[in-house]
Formats: sequence, structure tokens, C-alpha cells
Amino acid sequence: MQRRTFVLGLTGSMIVLPTLPDSGRLGMADVRRIYMTADRLHQLDDQYGGAQLSEAAARYIEYVEHSARRCSFGSRVQTALYQALGGMATSAGWFAFDSRQQDTARRWWDAGLRYALLAGDRQLQARVWSSMSHQAYHLGHGGEAVSIARAALDETRGRRDGHLSSLLHSRVAQGHALQDERGWCGRSLLRAEQTYDQHRPSEQRWLRFYNAGEIHSSAALCYRDLGQHTNSVDSARKSLAVIESTKLWRNLLAAHTRVARALLAAGEADEAIASGDRALNLLPQVRSPRVVMRLAEFRDGLIDSGAPGATDFSDRYKAVAA
Repeated sequence: MQRRTFVLGLTGSMIVLPTLPDSGRLGMADVRRIYMTADRLHQLDDQYGGAQLSEAAARYIEYVEHSARRCSFGSRVQTALYQALGGMATSAGWFAFDSRQQDTARRWWDAGLRYALLAGDRQLQARVWSSMSHQAYHLGHGGEAVSIARAALDETRGRRDGHLSSLLHSRVAQGHALQDERGWCGRSLLRAEQTYDQHRPSEQRWLRFYNAGEIHSSAALCYRDLGQHTNSVDSARKSLAVIESTKLWRNLLAAHTRVARALLAAGEADEAIASGDRALNLLPQVRSPRVVMRLAEFRDGLIDSGAPGATDFSDRYKAVAA
């Protein structure tokens, strides 16, 4: 049997994909190998960012689909394959989103939804919708972000754990914030906090990233969009305090950038530059065009503000980003 390998330049790592048969019968052990690959890709994504990972995931999905077409399997394995492929497609969409490939992300999430429907897996549907809602928010489509997240909440009513509930309510909150719906936003943020605190950690693999820092991060973005800059700074700092313990470079870069942007909006330019410098120190280790763009936006906002030190920061940014 042939074993495929991918070399990802962002880390210098070689990912050896688990072998699947070209003929014969697929079993649950093969499905577990697919999940092992997804876990490995997400480890790299969590550490450094999604650049180049979308292509690797796409090629592996093609490989799994080829094996599935040439092999036989029972109904239990068929459902598990649909779930694994749906999860991998959703991951590929996330990697593309992190690389700012928005159309590619949508195509993969559409594929993820198809596999979720074939598997009859509402939790997987909710995962896809959560990603789509997050994308809608970042593209400035608040109403769409709310509608998608609410669809996920409705579809999984009575069937989801606390962390999934919390994540979806935070997605709803961010959409409301974009539309300046303060009351609805506040209620959704409160629901996100309550459902997170009242339940044990999720057993779903893909929700392992979700922690209190993510809730504070969502709150910081909501307060920023609502113009409540003091609250945004407070929430951004709380998020950073949690994320600092993880040593995940992309998340740390995002957290420092979030603090910097919140401080700048609050009129605290000196502190904002200090936070921006901490983000700059992490930039060489991260391959996430989405997060790097946020730091560039901070640089642009700093220049526009005319704050002392803005030009010096811009020069440092150019030197590091070159």
C-alpha cells in the first residue's frame, strides 16, 4: 500500500498520512485513522495558523473518498465515514478561512453540511453553521451571523452540551453587536457565560479549543463594535490572561492584537503600542493571514490617529512583516 506524505513549509514538518486500503473492506480502525489525521492538522493550525493546511486537508479528503469508492463497508462504517469526512471538510473550510480564502471556505463548509446530512449528525451540522456564522461576522454581515447561529441552536435544541451552547450564543451576540442591538447582544453574551459555567467540558474533539478566553474574546469584539471601549479593553485583557497559558502562537498574536486595538479605540495609544509590539514579536512564528491582517489594521489605525510613536511602530511592523 502506498503511503502519502505532505511537507508543510510553515513548520518544516512532514505529515505522514495514515494508509487506507485501495480495495477490500474499510472498518472502524480506518475511520479512526482519518480522525488521527484531522487531529494532527488541527495541532498545527492551533500552534501556527491555517496557511497551507487547507490544501493538505483537501488532498487527504480526496484520498479518503477514493478509498471509500473502491472498498466495501457496512452501514455503521458508512455513517462513521460520512461523519469523519464531514469533520475533515469543515476543518478544511476553517483552514481556508484562516488563510482569507473565503470562497474556498464556503465550498468546504457546503461539503461538510452534505456529509453531516448523510450521516444524520446534527452536532456536525452545528459545527459547520458555527463556522459559517463566524465568517459572516468577520465579513460584516451581522444579520446573517445571527440567523445561522440561531439555526444551529434550533437544530440541536436538547441535544447539545454546554460548550456548544456557549459557542453558539457567542456567535449570536457578535452578530447582534454588528447591528448595534445592545440588548440582544448583552442577553446572548450572558447566555454564553451561563451555559459555559454550568456544564462540564465538551467531549467533542473540535470543541477542545473553546475555553473562557474565547468567551472573553467574543465579548471584547462585541463591546468594540458597540463602542463600549472600556469594556472591550477589560474583556480583551481577560482573554489574553487565559490564552497566555496555552502557548499557542496564533492565539497569542490574536489576543495581543485584540488588546492593542481595544486600547487604541479607548484612546490609550502608548499602551496600545506596547501591546502591538508584543504582537510583533510573535509575528514571525505565525502563518495566519486572517490574524496578521488584524495587526495590519491596528498599524493603519495607529497611523490614522497621529499618535506619537505611530510612525516608529509602522517601521517596526514593516521590518518584521517583510
